[in-house]
Amino acid sequence: MMRAFRCQICGDSYLGEAAPDRCPFCGAHNDYIKRASEWIDYGQVDLSEQSRKDCERALELEMNNKAFYACAAAKTNDQILEAFFKRLSKQEGEHAEVLCEMMGIDEPDDPVVDCQDDDAENMSEAHGREGRAIRLYQQIADRAPECRVREVFRALTDIESEHLVISSIYR
Repeated sequence: MMRAFRCQICGDSYLGEAAPDRCPFCGAHNDYIKRASEWIDYGQVDLSEQSRKDCERALELEMNNKAFYACAAAKTNDQILEAFFKRLSKQEGEHAEVLCEMMGIDEPDDPVVDCQDDDAENMSEAHGREGRAIRLYQQIADRAPECRVREVFRALTDIESEHLVISSIYR
């Protein structure tokens, strides 16, 4: 029987007989996949000054990572790495959308970000980018007074941690 599910982090819908083990859009763990009837639309969050600054910093990071991964996908000749970089670019874009929604702002234009012509260098850069995101997101989750901000940044920390593991495999 086909059912409708929604990701509590990004809000995107999934149709299937069972909830997926990960959100196919943002990468959030199955714990965040809810039946569509149980999904809560948090929309814009009333943010503290610190949380707004943290979300702005995270948005800049996500937008830069999205552009970097798109660049790396375009430059590789390896099908597996191309798929990896494309998926990461899409997920980072989803994360940026979540942050914009929490802040009540429009998503900014993609920045111009360069990458290398060498896959190994791009994987090394990807590894560093994911590590920086994890450290920042853990700090944000730990200090945020808003439940929704803590929830989102804990989920993003988990997602970025998986990206880090995957980037380690290809380094």
